[in-house]
Amino acid sequence: MKALFFLGLFFSFLLPAIDPDLGWQLKCGELILKKQGFCSQNQFSSLLADYHWTNHHWLYQTFLFSVWKKFGLWGLSIFNALVVTAIFIIFYLAINNYRLEKKLAAIFILIFTWGVFSFGIRSQLLGIFYFTLVLFTLLKNNVPRYFLPLIFLLWANTHGSVVLGLAFLFLFSIKDFKKNYLIFFFSFLAVFVNPFGAKIFQEAWHHFTTAHLEKLIAEWVPPHPFKQIIMLIGGILLILATNKKLLPTIAAFTFFALKARRNPPFFLILFFVLLFKNPFLKKWLSPWLKKKSLRKDLLIFTSILTFFFGLFFRLPQTIKINSSWQNYCQASSLSYPREAITFLKNQSEKDLPAGQAGNLFNRYEWGGFLIWQLPEYKVFVDGRMPAWPTPSGKSPYTIYLETLQTQPGWQETLDNYHINWILISPGTFMDLKLKPNPEEFGWSEAYRDKISVVYKRKNN
Repeated sequence: MKALFFLGLFFSFLLPAIDPDLGWQLKCGELILKKQGFCSQNQFSSLLADYHWTNHHWLYQTFLFSVWKKFGLWGLSIFNALVVTAIFIIFYLAINNYRLEKKLAAIFILIFTWGVFSFGIRSQLLGIFYFTLVLFTLLKNNVPRYFLPLIFLLWANTHGSVVLGLAFLFLFSIKDFKKNYLIFFFSFLAVFVNPFGAKIFQEAWHHFTTAHLEKLIAEWVPPHPFKQIIMLIGGILLILATNKKLLPTIAAFTFFALKARRNPPFFLILFFVLLFKNPFLKKWLSPWLKKKSLRKDLLIFTSILTFFFGLFFRLPQTIKINSSWQNYCQASSLSYPREAITFLKNQSEKDLPAGQAGNLFNRYEWGGFLIWQLPEYKVFVDGRMPAWPTPSGKSPYTIYLETLQTQPGWQETLDNYHINWILISPGTFMDLKLKPNPEEFGWSEAYRDKISVVYKRKNN
């Protein structure tokens, strides 16, 4: 039944790769493999052109592009399923006994944090994987801890959440620091073995302290109040019921989970692993644990239900989406502008090198996809940029919104960044402003469909 349960998880997370950041991650991977640097210089957008940033995803990007190049959309879906399944196999093995309860805990985590896991493969999942692996290594006495520096070395070159992992290792090691200080020291040193050295700490701190992120970007917004209450109660209960030496760890991860929607998986994995180590839980559950026949039936039911959900509900949806490029482009709520991209590729600039066909003001959520599929043009903004500082002090996302909403100065912004193409959704403020008489503002409508509209500067 255990194998059936995890096979069900695997099928359930054969998800299409619809993360809006997928495109620029793939393009970076391509450039890195072509030995054109670590994709740390902004060559994709006209806003903050040539800005240097800490691309801590570089190892993930090279592997991701290799998978895409060899196996296409299905390779990305399988990669996602393997990562998520591995996370919960490690989670399962980190907890002794409680076979039914830890399966239910895994299902609860996935449902509760579906917004994190529902976009298909993304670098954040690697961060959750490494965190779970570190937690498993620390809690299982028969697992050698000298592997931890290697884990942190890989983590530091895959995702910026390595800083969170290092903080966790430090807080967890305080209770027996004489035994763990060498492991922490070498793990700390391993984090510096990356193309950017200490700058990954600066990048993590900048994201943590940039206030406008939690107001503008969905995954950085605090969780729904109901979820916050649930996690706050869970954190308090864990503090009361667990080794007091772990209090700083639990408090820090509870705060971290309350801060942004992308963080609860870390807290919940830690919560359930520590909860099932509590001796009082077994005493409280003892009458229930003695009902072996009922528990066996529920174990079978849970495994079969997970398997059937994955095989007969999730998998057919992914087969449909991955079966054609058109279906893939229409898979998410973003509905990528496939036909508009074809139109723009067919313009006279098509023979120019990447980034030389013109500057494009684009819908923010399409930025990564356009970097991937329309490299001839420079986008205005994309998912790499919301925390990047600008001379005006405004977030790049704020500048984008003010321009899209045609707030005072929007035309000057388009002029200052030499925008000669606009690719946005129909019915937006900018489209409603331009559509009746685009010539009045120096533009002409070049293309329109249900998903997108293209405007071209008249003197272009």
